[in-house]
Amino acid sequence: MAATPTLMAAAPSTDEKNASAPPPAPRGPLARRWLLNLVLLIVVGGIGVFAWYRGAQPPAQSKPRLTELRAEAVQTIEITRLQQPSVRLERGDGGWRLTAPIVARADTFAVNALLRLLQAPVDGDIAPSDKNLARYGLEPPQLSVRFDTAEINFGERHPLQDQQYVKHGPVVQLISGQYFVQAAVRYTNLIDSRLIEPGRKLVSLKLPDFTLTLQDGNWKREPEITQLSSDRINAFVDEWRHARALQVRVPAAKKIEQTVVIAFETPDGSKSELQIGVLARQPELVLYRSDENLEFHFPADTAERLLHLKAEATAAKAEPEDRKLKTGE
Repeated sequence: MAATPTLMAAAPSTDEKNASAPPPAPRGPLARRWLLNLVLLIVVGGIGVFAWYRGAQPPAQSKPRLTELRAEAVQTIEITRLQQPSVRLERGDGGWRLTAPIVARADTFAVNALLRLLQAPVDGDIAPSDKNLARYGLEPPQLSVRFDTAEINFGERHPLQDQQYVKHGPVVQLISGQYFVQAAVRYTNLIDSRLIEPGRKLVSLKLPDFTLTLQDGNWKREPEITQLSSDRINAFVDEWRHARALQVRVPAAKKIEQTVVIAFETPDGSKSELQIGVLARQPELVLYRSDENLEFHFPADTAERLLHLKAEATAAKAEPEDRKLKTGE
């Protein structure tokens, strides 16, 4: 019986192997670009999902305000605090002024902080009967602020949160504790700390050792210092014009050591003078305005800038001796 021949499959050629194999992964710059595009696609998709989620959320409800009064409409502010003198502020043509317990210029920033109480966000409402007011420190109130005829009474702080109980009208409410801090400051913190009112035109400064006079738009020093530049004089005058104290106080019994006389001129040509007394230079500079009967307290180094005017140091450095010998000088 004849044997049946066995058929052997031919081995695939090299070209056939390459045709059936998967394409190689991209390498080099092409691979990095492909990965970068993928990352950018993921980031853009994430931003889109986040934007959709935010847009689907209901808008946050704004908190109600303590009052409906507008700050620009208020003409008077009265602050009453237990065992403290009452404070009164009045708005005039020249801005706010303190009228009690003393008369003085008021600090605009401090007054604006008080006025922000009108629009304080309310964190919660409580409706107690009158017999429960003491529970919240409101009988009697710790502090009262009256804006014209609208009164806001402050009670105690919330035991767990930075909030203060207040009563405006029939309802006790909770607001941020910062408003009590702003309303409870000493009246001296409501005084304008600027030594000289803004807008006043200085035309003369008479100090113990020299005098400055404005002549034809230029400041002149008497006695004159040749090396003193006009820029240095202008900077000195600006120090006086913009001087702002760290503290303002009612004066204690102190003797005036020296006096500075400042002359001003109004647009119509009329002139006026202001006398400022030097009460102390150490450990701080204390200046006294007699017309306001107030002390203005500055750091001690302010005395050098307000009371002394000298030329800038221009002395050249001496050349080394060995260089002089080499050059034959």
